Amino acid sequence: MTEDLVLPGVSRRERHKQDKRERLRAAAFHLFTQQGYEATTIRQIADEADLATGTVFRYATDKADLLLMVFHDVIARTAERALMSSQLDGPLPQVLPQLFEPFFEFYQQHQVLSKDFLRLTLFHQSPWRDREMQQARDFVNRVGTLLRDRQATGEVAPEMDLQTAALAIFALYQVCLVGWLTGGTSLEAARAQLAALLHLHCRALHPSASEDGA
Repeated sequence: MTEDLVLPGVSRRERHKQDKRERLRAAAFHLFTQQGYEATTIRQIADEADLATGTVFRYATDKADLLLMVFHDVIARTAERALMSSQLDGPLPQVLPQLFEPFFEFYQQHQVLSKDFLRLTLFHQSPWRDREMQQARDFVNRVGTLLRDRQATGEVAPEMDLQTAALAIFALYQVCLVGWLTGGTSLEAARAQLAALLHLHCRALHPSASEDGA
């Protein structure tokens, strides 16, 4: 599923460990996608990866943790694509909805499995769930950096709490994502709803909003 670069100075033992993890990740993603999360067993994943069952538990505590591990790496790449400089050109009300489009595209391709991921992210306690929560916080921080850049150009009010504003943007996305994945709305409606909510949020962030309220 990914190709890990062999870096200079990385020991043979570490490369061997990376190879096992990559095989495990690829096997898990393939079986989860083809059979579904519930129908897939740790034994099947280990056999597909050509690993002993016990080896799997060196990388994930259980099957749920393994799914979180698989999604963690995919979401990391998706976040990098979302935050590419070419994606960040234009006015903020246009940029912010585009920021989440790569995530919607990925979840659309794996909608059933994404429901399991969402449930586990919310309620499962495990090491990879903790890493995923940290990854979400890192993304929010990078949205905060985007807002800081826009503050410097006058598009965001100087007195705005940028961290809170970034967290609110991510929360609006989460609300729309959950609404779609749980069957409350269509993907098209979720995208439109997010764009409308973010447009309102941008109006609140703009310096003119502070002037109107003064």
